[in-house]
Amino acid sequence: RVYDVAGSTEKKCRVVLNGKELPVRSFQDYVNMYLSTCGNSEAGVPCIYEQCSERWEVAVSLTDGAFQQVSFVNSICTTKGGTHVSHVSEQLIETILKVVRSKNRGGMEIKPAHVKNHLWVFINCLIENPAFDSQTKETLTTKQSKFGSTCELSEDRKSTRLNSSH
Repeated sequence: RVYDVAGSTEKKCRVVLNGKELPVRSFQDYVNMYLSTCGNSEAGVPCIYEQCSERWEVAVSLTDGAFQQVSFVNSICTTKGGTHVSHVSEQLIETILKVVRSKNRGGMEIKPAHVKNHLWVFINCLIENPAFDSQTKETLTTKQSKFGSTCELSEDRKSTRLNSSH
C-alpha cells in the first residue's frame, strides 16, 4: 500500500518506507514498476501514458486475454474498478474498434469484448464526492455525469496506441 500512496499522490510528495525513500515519485513510475514486476515491460509490451488533465492520468498496456485494471479515485485504490474505469475503457475500445474494423474489411467480426479482453488500464483520477459500493471502497459507483470532470483521451495519443510498433 505504501507504493500505492507513492504512485497516486503528487510528485512533490516524498514517500519513505523503513527510512528509505521509494523510487516511485509519479503515477508513471508506479505503472512502470507494476508492469516490470508482472513481467510485461521486459517482453516488449507497449505501455502508453497520458495525463489527460489535472484530474486524470491514464496508462494502457496489453494483457494475455483477460481485462485488467489498476485504479485510484482520490488516492483510494479501487481494486474492482467502477464507473471511472468504464469511462476510460469504453473510449479506448471504441477508438481501437474503428481502426481495426477499417483494416479488417470482409474479415471476422470484431466485437468490443474481443478488444477489452486484451487491455490493461491504469487510472489515477480525482472525482468530486465519490460514492462507492461498500465501506471497503473497492468499486466506484458515482455516475459519470457527477465526476466533476471528464477524461478526454487525445486523438493523437489514441493513434499512437494503435499504431505503436513496440
